Amino acid sequence: MLIKKMTCLSLSFFILNFALVAEEVAKPEMFSYWKKELKKFNYSLPDELNTKFIESNFDGAGIKTERTFVYITNNDIDFPNENINYAIFFVNKAYSQTGSSVKLAAYFTNEKLVMITRNSPYSNVEGRYEFSGITVREGLTYEYDDLGGLTISCLADKTRETTAEIISKQYCGESIVVGPKNSILYVKKHKEKCDYLCKPFYPFREKGEYYVTYNKANLRREPNSKGIILKFLPKDTKVEVLEDTFQQEWIKDLGTANYLKVRLEDGGEGYLHGAYLRAPGEPDVTLIRERAEEWKKRNGVKGKSGVP
Repeated sequence: MLIKKMTCLSLSFFILNFALVAEEVAKPEMFSYWKKELKKFNYSLPDELNTKFIESNFDGAGIKTERTFVYITNNDIDFPNENINYAIFFVNKAYSQTGSSVKLAAYFTNEKLVMITRNSPYSNVEGRYEFSGITVREGLTYEYDDLGGLTISCLADKTRETTAEIISKQYCGESIVVGPKNSILYVKKHKEKCDYLCKPFYPFREKGEYYVTYNKANLRREPNSKGIILKFLPKDTKVEVLEDTFQQEWIKDLGTANYLKVRLEDGGEGYLHGAYLRAPGEPDVTLIRERAEEWKKRNGVKGKSGVP
């Protein structure tokens, strides 16, 4: 009996140590998983960032340029009832109105992508000083389950009584559960209405291939809404982004984004507002919302997707 107990204890000790070693081995590999996931959105993670991340003992690291800041952290990530332990933030340093206060946030549970959303300072309408410095997740949000299944939601920045309530996910509008090939599995309506335009947020765009998300996207001669329109581009037109001008503008029904210098497949060039574009691996929100409307009609659900 004693030998049996000792054998069991030895086996338990071996399993425990193997698990610890496996976890330690996995840490350096997480970066490659993160790179693969973020590449779908045309965001890159430079090798220098990985080197700094390893040197920090996997605590956090950042890379700055004149206009951008990309950094990884596992500090101050303690969302109630959420198993998130790493975040990667993308920051536009060039635009003074948002600066580093508004970020594109990619949240991970170890190597698995959990959420992509906007991270912003919390504004308490009552001016309570104890909530200063808190940031919240808000705006159009992509949530991924353990199997990589996608739900598109809108998160709200609402006044709450405690820090835990503020940093918890606060949904508004609708959540759309997406199946294979952009099919719609379910549309859930939330009690809170969105008091803002629920659109994707991108602080900057990297060079590469993109697709137009709206019909009649305005290709302009100059990077602003007063520039002469050269052509109207149909949805799903493929373009190559040559340069992010970092000239940011808010446009009604589109939202806020930088103007991008693009090249068409016929060789023509011009400027597009960044909100017109999506990366190849990025969810086609326009198509998904159209299909969600069809799903709602078939299932007798009232209300328009993505509208407050």
